[in-house]
Amino acid sequence: MSHSLRIGIDMAATAGQKSGLGFYVDHIVTGMKQISGGHEIVEIKTIHKNLRTPARILWDQFGLPTVALFKNVDVLFVPAFSAPRFTKPVIMTAHDIFGVIHPEYFSASAKLYWKYVLPQSMKDATHLLCISEHTKQDIMNHLHIPEQRLSVVPLAASERFRVMHDQQTILRHVQEFSITRPFILTVGTLEPRKNYDRLIEAFAHAKRDATQLVIVGKRAWGFHKTFELVKKYHLQKSVVFLDYVDEDQLISLYNACIFFIMPSFYEGFGLPALEAMQCGAPVAVSQNTSLPEVVGHAGVLFDPYDIDMMRDRMSALLHDAPMLQTMKQQSLHQAQKFSWQKTAEQTLNIIHRIISIQ
Repeated sequence: MSHSLRIGIDMAATAGQKSGLGFYVDHIVTGMKQISGGHEIVEIKTIHKNLRTPARILWDQFGLPTVALFKNVDVLFVPAFSAPRFTKPVIMTAHDIFGVIHPEYFSASAKLYWKYVLPQSMKDATHLLCISEHTKQDIMNHLHIPEQRLSVVPLAASERFRVMHDQQTILRHVQEFSITRPFILTVGTLEPRKNYDRLIEAFAHAKRDATQLVIVGKRAWGFHKTFELVKKYHLQKSVVFLDYVDEDQLISLYNACIFFIMPSFYEGFGLPALEAMQCGAPVAVSQNTSLPEVVGHAGVLFDPYDIDMMRDRMSALLHDAPMLQTMKQQSLHQAQKFSWQKTAEQTLNIIHRIISIQ
């Protein structure tokens, strides 16, 4: 690469209790530092706690550009949230525009963010890195940003997610929860777009013998209906809700499950599906949004709105051991296409290319 750059990176997403965005920022920055290619990575770590939406907007639009100016960076990379509108050049990661398409799922201040702040900062950014082809298409269709200002750079899963051969550790972790039988696993926050209500209905009517359904995810909102469905179908012993599990426990759950299922209506990427594949779990996912891109030919697809189809896919998988064995191998093969090193390399190359032609 020709002349080196001072690349300022907003680290605010890594403050406080880290969510998926925080881990993305951590991984991408670590990767960029390892292969910096002579560029200087300047971490902007002014924020030390999770910000609520109004404070977050103030930081993005005023605090961040001020610190970037003070640190004399050549380009500002904003890997999460919105980018400052009046600073150039800015490269920004676009995770999804779910709230632009479905504002009904959000609070008043979050609606404001999705309707005005985020779309405007995407339109003003020098270039956008989209985490999936689906996110790119959404941005072109809904925000009418031209394709030449968009690049697809997929996410990756931590290398810690892998096949475990230590059966005792797996068993110990599984026994720490109310899991007493072979189980189907799903991972994701308890909220409407994850489509857990239809999943529970499909599970209730599937040929499931003595299996359990394990749902790992924090309770966000709208989850009371999900719990009511479990009672309605008398599944209290068959459906296990795990609010929070640490990474070691999660790796064991991915390794131990019969298969992993992700029935979401909408995913910008669908990282748990990739984590599951890296652990050798067979995967069944929604056929819409970004999930088919992530699982490729390794996964079984279904229409997330069609409960009968979901039920049939689950029943078929539960009674076809040879197919599950084949799918395990396909999962591992597909997962090899993604890595944080690749993601970091692509990100650096694009930043360099965009700034070179400015």
